Amino acid sequence: MRYGIFSDVHSNLEALEAVLQAMEKEGVDRILCAGDLVGYGADPAACLALLRQRAVQAVRGNHDAAVTGQLDLDWFNSRARAALEWTAKQVSETDRNDLADLELIWQNPDLTLVHSGLHEPEQFHYILNLSDAADSFRSQRTPVVFIGHTHSPGIFIQDGTDLSFLRAAELRVDPRKKYLVNVGSVGQPRDGDARAAWCLYDTGERRIGIQRVPYPVEETQAKIRKAGLPDFLAERLSVGY
Repeated sequence: MRYGIFSDVHSNLEALEAVLQAMEKEGVDRILCAGDLVGYGADPAACLALLRQRAVQAVRGNHDAAVTGQLDLDWFNSRARAALEWTAKQVSETDRNDLADLELIWQNPDLTLVHSGLHEPEQFHYILNLSDAADSFRSQRTPVVFIGHTHSPGIFIQDGTDLSFLRAAELRVDPRKKYLVNVGSVGQPRDGDARAAWCLYDTGERRIGIQRVPYPVEETQAKIRKAGLPDFLAERLSVGY
C-alpha cells in the first residue's frame, strides 16, 4: 500500500492542489490528512470540497475543532482567531457537520493518524522534543504514527528505550522500532521551506519519505489579502515560517 499523508492544509487551495497532483504522479493508493483542514487561508469551502471529492480520510485538528465550536477561540492567538471567525462565516452547514464528525484518532493495521500526538489528543499538545514524543510513544500501538500540528516535518524514533529525532527526508522502517512522523504542513510550512510538504509511506518497501512541492504562493497571498485576513498570514507563506 502506498499512502499519501499530509496535514495542516489551512484553507490553502493552491498548495493542496499541488500536493494532490504530486500524489497522483507517485501512484498513491490512499490519501490521509492529519488535521487542520481549515483556518488561516482564504479557501476553506473549496478545500473541503476537494478533500471530499478525493475521499480523503482526515482527523480533527485544533482549527477544525474551533470552527465547529468544539474548541474555544481563546485557545488561539489574535491572528488565528480572526481567521477562524472569518472561516466560520464562509463554510456551509455541510462543511461544519463534516468537520464536527472528524475523529481525533484514526487507525488501521499499518498506521495511526492523529493531529498532535496520542497523549491527550483532545488537548492538542505540540510535540517539539524527545520528552514530548515519549508521551505519545507510550500510547502507540502501530509501528508508525503520523502527525502534524507544528508545521515542521521530522521523524521521532523509539528503539527500545532510546529516543532520537531525524530530519532526513527518507528512511526505511525497521519493524523492531516505532516511528512518530510529523509530515509538516501543506498550507503554511514553518521550517524555512515555503514549499508544501507531504509524506509518502510505502508499506511494501517499508519506506517513509517527506516530499516538498512548489505552488503559486503569490496567488494564495493575493486571496488572503483580498479576503481582509491579517496580512501576516500572507507574508509568512513566502519564507515558510
